[in-house]
Amino acid sequence: MKRIGACLALVGYLVVAAAGAAFAGDEPGRAYGFRIGYGKDPDQFVAGLQADLGSVYRNIHFVPSIDAGFGEHVTTIGFNGDLKAFLPLPKATAALYVLAGPTIEIWSPDEGDGDTEIGVYLGGGIRAGFGEKGWYNLEARFGIGDVPELRILLGILFGGR
Repeated sequence: MKRIGACLALVGYLVVAAAGAAFAGDEPGRAYGFRIGYGKDPDQFVAGLQADLGSVYRNIHFVPSIDAGFGEHVTTIGFNGDLKAFLPLPKATAALYVLAGPTIEIWSPDEGDGDTEIGVYLGGGIRAGFGEKGWYNLEARFGIGDVPELRILLGILFGGR
């Protein structure tokens, strides 16, 4: 039953991410991109995709993402549904943000049976503009529940500003 839920979540995420990518250049605030970083507990190299689908209320954006972690004899795939609250810095293209959101984590060990778990990430970061239509972001994510304990990610987003 957990695998069916994970598959449904994957399909839902892909639909939302594809829609975000299709409209990223058309509406200010929408962007899409990739990210890499480090995960702790388990220690992993992490790579993923992210889409900022724009504001849901003032400076709060819906930013879904998918991350894959590799290392410590397990592969993890996380589907994240983050809300990010941006706090713009005066006279700068940079903004600090806090994030919170649910995640579905699929654990696939090298040996033995895998598992699907649900948890929450809380964290924060900084987003800084580059060029006319791009962003860098650096964030730290702290896992609550049966998800990786910590992820530090550096990302690049392309799209409207």
